[in-house]
Amino acid sequence: MARHTVIPLSSDVIGFAEIISSRSNPIDSDEQAPDPVLFQTDRMQRLSTPWPVSLTRAEQLADCRIGKGIILDPACGSGSQLFAYCQELNRPGLGIELDEDAAVLSAANGRVISQLSNGDWAPETFVLVGDGTEASAALDELGLSGQVIAALHVDPARPQDAQNHALNEMEPPIGELLQKWEKHLVIGNQGPAIIIDLSPRLLPEQQAEVEKLLNNLWPSSPITWEWVSTGRGRIDRLTIWFGSAAVAGTPARMLRLLPDGSVISFAGSRSKVKQDRAAYPKSGDWLTIVDSALLSSGLQGQWVREALPAESSRSWVRIDGRRPMLLSSEPLDMNKSLVKAFVSSTGEVISRLKVEPTLDNLSPILVSANYAYLSRLTLRCKMNPATQPKLQAQLDSGLKDYPRGKQGFLADVETKEGNAWFICREP
Repeated sequence: MARHTVIPLSSDVIGFAEIISSRSNPIDSDEQAPDPVLFQTDRMQRLSTPWPVSLTRAEQLADCRIGKGIILDPACGSGSQLFAYCQELNRPGLGIELDEDAAVLSAANGRVISQLSNGDWAPETFVLVGDGTEASAALDELGLSGQVIAALHVDPARPQDAQNHALNEMEPPIGELLQKWEKHLVIGNQGPAIIIDLSPRLLPEQQAEVEKLLNNLWPSSPITWEWVSTGRGRIDRLTIWFGSAAVAGTPARMLRLLPDGSVISFAGSRSKVKQDRAAYPKSGDWLTIVDSALLSSGLQGQWVREALPAESSRSWVRIDGRRPMLLSSEPLDMNKSLVKAFVSSTGEVISRLKVEPTLDNLSPILVSANYAYLSRLTLRCKMNPATQPKLQAQLDSGLKDYPRGKQGFLADVETKEGNAWFICREP
């Protein structure tokens, strides 16, 4: 039977961690709720879930009805997500990490987080060095047996440079992990509480494979898929919440981490989105570029209902890539934080550009920008990467004499007649 080395969250572990790695820079926050300054390698910092998102997830799990027991992360990395759960639920946790140095850093982070917490979970919380799939051996080290795991969270390692990931590339393998821990999970009315972080690039058919793995072991348990975005035009995290960790009747949830560290969250049922190639922007309409993660979540219908009045027409004129675009007859309600969080750019259509945006056509572009009373025109359209910065610089120079104008952007829309470009003025 495999052996594991037990590391308690003691004061001594801080000294060992300082030898391995320095502590990360703190994220700005108010004095009453400071973010913990954690021990992380450069790789850990790159891969770790942002602390505000970790806390939001922990709050979500705290709202679920999970059984008595400890929180498990069998591939805990820096431990930040595990200890966020421990802090919010005030429950002991068990982290397992194959890499010895990473395990020491994780235990040190648990110590740091526990000192910011009012709970009493730390004395019974441990990090083990060893294989996270060796369930019985790990529990034996702590004198535990039977159904003692109230919730299992895992973020399997996967290739960092691949454009697409297969399930069999993840470590530890999800199927093996679930089978090894199955008999140790507390089973609630909705099944066990399981949370699995997956590659944001996972294809729909691969997502279905994960659902099948879980449903084969625990049929009829609910599932909630969760998407996380930091607004960079891509999905940053994709997570499946299963069984007692899921919200019955809520198949999808979207989290948006804002620059100030706050998190916007909403949930609902997914719907498919269709591109309307017949839609054609006219003066007075509004074009809005949204966070692509919104469409990936399938919650765009619910968001649009919040964003636009019922009488407004609306159609998606682009649904692919990093700049999905919504055409509407009315402006969005940007006073709602939920709406604003997923908007990259929004503006009133002033005119259609009658020429293609190239360096040779700078003069007519400037004329159209002046007509729209713009002090800046940002290129938000597909262009040759070598041309875009040069044209943008010349537009900035050409419009510098109009400082009192408004901000605007140039958007491209695929129409039945081919690509068309529209000058939009921001509110």
